Amino acid sequence: MKKIICSFVILFISQLTFANELDSILTKARSLTEKKNYIEAIKEYENYIKLSKGENLKDVYIEVANCYFYQNKKEVAVKYIKEAITKHGFTEEDFIYNSLLNEDLSSYALSVVYDDYDKLRQKYLVTVK
Repeated sequence: MKKIICSFVILFISQLTFANELDSILTKARSLTEKKNYIEAIKEYENYIKLSKGENLKDVYIEVANCYFYQNKKEVAVKYIKEAITKHGFTEEDFIYNSLLNEDLSSYALSVVYDDYDKLRQKYLVTVK
């Protein structure tokens, strides 16, 4: 019984350590974004995406899209918006109300994805059923 309890304690501690590591990566990425070091910020966001195993990433994809948009890489920014729609359920309302999404990027991306939005959204809905 002691071995089982020790195993659970070790597993719990390792989970906390991993969560703290993820938090620090995201904090670093956001700090780099604030400093307008978009290239390094994108690397940190990508690292976060890779390590997080696809959970709760809608806003992270938006933050990456913003970084590309600030570098005038609009097509890549839209690619990340599309991924936020198809993988994480980004909605039409998010284009309007998401406080992280740059307003100019929101207008631009919505105009680009408008005709395909329903198809992109459908891809997401299939995954949650």
